[in-house]
Amino acid sequence: MCRSLLLSLLLLGCKHDAPEEGAPVPTVRVVTVAREKLEPRIAVAGVLAPLPGRDVKVGSLVVGRVDRVFVAEGDPVKTGQVIAHVEAQPLKDRVAESDAQKTQARAQLENAHTRLERTEKLFRDGIASKQEVDDARAGLVAADSALKQAQAVGGTAAVNLERATLRAPIDGVIAQILVPAGQPVDGNATPVIEVADTRELDLRAPVPAGRVGRIAVGQKAELSVEGVGTVAGRVEAIAPLVDTATNTVTVRIRVANREGRLRGGMFARGAILEPARDGLAVPRAALLPGDGGAANQVAVVQADGTVAHKTLQLGAETGDAVEAVGLADGERVIVAGGYALPDGTKVEIAK
Repeated sequence: MCRSLLLSLLLLGCKHDAPEEGAPVPTVRVVTVAREKLEPRIAVAGVLAPLPGRDVKVGSLVVGRVDRVFVAEGDPVKTGQVIAHVEAQPLKDRVAESDAQKTQARAQLENAHTRLERTEKLFRDGIASKQEVDDARAGLVAADSALKQAQAVGGTAAVNLERATLRAPIDGVIAQILVPAGQPVDGNATPVIEVADTRELDLRAPVPAGRVGRIAVGQKAELSVEGVGTVAGRVEAIAPLVDTATNTVTVRIRVANREGRLRGGMFARGAILEPARDGLAVPRAALLPGDGGAANQVAVVQADGTVAHKTLQLGAETGDAVEAVGLADGERVIVAGGYALPDGTKVEIAK
């Protein structure tokens, strides 16, 4: 009796494990991977900006009121061109006063020379005393000192008068008028006008630290700018330090802008282009979560029509695909309908 009961249980177990008659077979879409020429791309995005030192806010070093602005936003300017002026009458008065002081000091110096010469002659004739000669020499030194002081004051007044005229420090265009005519400035280098050279622009883009080793100065880039289209660029510099908060490295991409189509502040996205090479790639749609949640697995359809999962080593991005190591040339990778199918599942490939 025990033997017949055991046999019945075994038969029941076999019947439960067998697939049900007429159960539908999942249909999946696949791509057949083949070795091809890959053009890897490292995605970047950021805001275009003038080069370091090529975006300058011109400030006033004298106290007063901006009485003239000679340019408007968007105007091209050359180095040294007058772009604004601070009210200068008080400064002109100070220059005139210092000129008068210098004239007076020169006259006093000449008188001191004459007096010394006359006193020395009288001393030689026995008429003047040695003390009178010493006093005349001291008067000459004082007069000479007074002239130098007047010249220094005059120089400062002339420099301040020159500073009232604001000039473009670089070739470029007027980016902003920060203080319009009629407004006061405090003389502490208050920014009045911003001048930017936009003939070349930089895109500062954060790149994951794990990918920056594949980037080199001079490497080509391709950017897309809204309203402009696709523009070419090249890697100009790579920051020497990793931002530990984001685990990224800032890469500067230089873009030529001789025609002036681009503007500082425009958003651009694109990619740094790696050298082309042969390899295998899988569509992003084929990637499935693996151990730890990383999307580094694919489901392949084997020769017998069943599913098997493979863990890949992913490389560079190339368009909508990712370079993959761990597949063989000719393998069929599921790109749709394969999610949550266990290994060994029989599938039908969509025509």
